[in-house]
Amino acid sequence: MRILLWATALFALSNIHADVSTPSVFGDHMVLQRDHANPVWGWANSGEHVTVTIAGQSHSAKADSNGESP
Repeated sequence: MRILLWATALFALSNIHADVSTPSVFGDHMVLQRDHANPVWGWANSGEHVTVTIAGQSHSAKADSNGESP
């Protein structure tokens, strides 16, 4: 019974898909200016909570009805 419960839970979680994207200007090994505000933007599903973490700093936002951060 436990195995069936775990399998069901894993199947349900595997169907969760967040459609979050950023413009191509963001990428691996990009350089950000120190001591300067570095805005990050992108698109997500309407109402989705998104968290961006860079160098130990985290900031969160919730996408509006257009999938943009207000």
